[in-house]
Amino acid sequence: MEWNELLNLMRTRNAKPERSLYEHSSGTRKRAEYILDRIPHPRELDECILLHVFLHDLGKLDDRFQEKLNGNRKKAPPHAFLGVELASRFLPCEEPYLSIALLSILTHHSDLHESLYSKEIDSNEKLIVNGKEISSPAELVLELRENAIDIDVFTEEHGLSPGEIRALYTLFNGLLRVSDWLESANLPAESYYLSSGSSARRAVLEYLSRRGFKPRDYQLYVLGKGGGYFRLPTGDGKTETSLLATPEGATKVIYSLPTITTTEMMRRRFEAIFGREMVSFSHGLLFLSLYRRGELDSKLIHRYAMKPVFVSTIDQILLAFLNYPRFPIREFALRGAHWIIDEIHAYTPYTLSLILQAIGYAVKYLGTRVTVMSATLPGPLREELERLGLGELLPFSKVKERYSSRKRVKVGIRDEGLLEGLDEVSREKGKVLVVVNTVSRARAIYEELKERRDDVYLFHSRFINRDKRKKMKLVEEMESGILVATQVVEVSLDIDYDVLYTEVAPVDALIQRFGRVNRRGQRSGRAYVFQPEGKRPYLPYDRKSFEESLALLGELENIGNELDLLRVNDAFYERIWDRYEAEIIKPKLETGSLMRLKKAEKILKTRDTFMNLPAIPKPFLNRAIELATNWEELTEEEKLRATIFVIEHTVNVPIWILESHKHFNEDLYDRFGVFGVELEYREDVGLVE
Repeated sequence: MEWNELLNLMRTRNAKPERSLYEHSSGTRKRAEYILDRIPHPRELDECILLHVFLHDLGKLDDRFQEKLNGNRKKAPPHAFLGVELASRFLPCEEPYLSIALLSILTHHSDLHESLYSKEIDSNEKLIVNGKEISSPAELVLELRENAIDIDVFTEEHGLSPGEIRALYTLFNGLLRVSDWLESANLPAESYYLSSGSSARRAVLEYLSRRGFKPRDYQLYVLGKGGGYFRLPTGDGKTETSLLATPEGATKVIYSLPTITTTEMMRRRFEAIFGREMVSFSHGLLFLSLYRRGELDSKLIHRYAMKPVFVSTIDQILLAFLNYPRFPIREFALRGAHWIIDEIHAYTPYTLSLILQAIGYAVKYLGTRVTVMSATLPGPLREELERLGLGELLPFSKVKERYSSRKRVKVGIRDEGLLEGLDEVSREKGKVLVVVNTVSRARAIYEELKERRDDVYLFHSRFINRDKRKKMKLVEEMESGILVATQVVEVSLDIDYDVLYTEVAPVDALIQRFGRVNRRGQRSGRAYVFQPEGKRPYLPYDRKSFEESLALLGELENIGNELDLLRVNDAFYERIWDRYEAEIIKPKLETGSLMRLKKAEKILKTRDTFMNLPAIPKPFLNRAIELATNWEELTEEEKLRATIFVIEHTVNVPIWILESHKHFNEDLYDRFGVFGVELEYREDVGLVE
């Protein structure tokens, strides 16, 4: 078949109802051309990349696909399989780029795995046009699949590292998938990227102006200079500073946070800064969030960062490097982007090691500019960031005075347990924050205080999803009273209380808790640290971190300003950094592979913390089981409401609690992936153990 013959055939066959294959392919290529022009990549590959985009759907020429499109057939062989050999005849690419382009076409709907298209290979499916076999792709597909699974084939023959091969594959495949989605949704390529880095900076400056603020000297200093790392005191505008650092050539702003709660809060803030139409977001409860917003049909747009600004939990980024399904699209979003990582100190050694490895890959292979920030970025972590190529973005000399001039809290160390100080807590005025280390102790303290006052509230991780939203609103808007909470209030929340009562915790966690008091530095704040209680008082932290923190408590009581807090925090990390080093040196990411890895989500959920599993508490269990059992009888609208009911009434339960109270229902687990837990539930205290 000659080129002109192929083009004419593409004009006569449809890719979608009332849209020819030629029109769809041309529209996809046009979007790819715009996107490709914006991102760092080898420019000599442009012709190969763009032509592979144009040829990606040649399998739709097949008679059976056309019959299916016209409603005359239920199924047709996968077009990605059928068209790849025909595409190979027209691609002017040298190896290994030809193989990568063909693999990209082959996997633009289905990720690479060991049995990809085995059925079609075994049956030797052919491309049939007008009743004539014009291509036999089985042999080529088998060769492509086997070579891609064993990535050493590429590295040995072409002198490229596994990282280079992977980055090329996600360049080809990510661009193809994104351009294909945009064309199919009739969205312009411009909707995917920032118009410029200056447009992002301008939006932030206008936002500050609307709120009556002028940019501070250190914020003007970093304009357009990201990435790197910087330290800035709590409440001094770290978020706006990091956004103002967005460099001119940045394609996107990608902002990562530790928790779903903080991501939801930041999403609202970003929508106020950039406009709702510019912001996409993602986290583990995306389906529920979009349902509440009436935007379920935009799930893919949000999950895969299809807008210029993307805010998400860190796991949504790490899934790309753990080869979670559709990982090329997730990785492609980082190419040329400004990736901002908030509160990097808040992660366990295992998770931090994943983040650091991801930073190293993104900087080296994707042209990503990474900005890391924290109020308490410890010295050993700064050294690790510098090893990865991230320098000090904002010289500490420019913000040192902001630390040294502040003492937002006066710290008092008590020789008693927190339970013994509750009479004092109950007499406090204004907004009082009580933070403890475990849910069970938080519940016990809440019950004790509730007997003394009415305006006492509880917030922890074992509330069902429906009630977590209400609790977060309370935390944000509370004007007086006592909030008893666990670590859920430590990071990224813009909340401001008058006084803190807390149990001993690792030094970095205590400093974060101090940051929830007198946040603006406009009054005199107080923080009281009480002694640990229980047989294993260090839980849920590791023993060494806890014991080293106990040894440093006296220094916290003697701090003269927040610069002293940084000094104590650095001393703490120097003592425990060996735990981090042991994890950092272990390779964990899948950046040397092109295959999908379904267990990625499980890896991120379990990590090195206590394992939690989703479960439905007793009061809602019968209804959830009924919905799961009768699923096939429900209408589509009823299925949607059933799904929302289950998500809203799910709580994450530690595995040791679940094992003692588990109710396993096969229908419930098969349909929704959740267990039942035979424990009561109360809206004010959460799961009752």
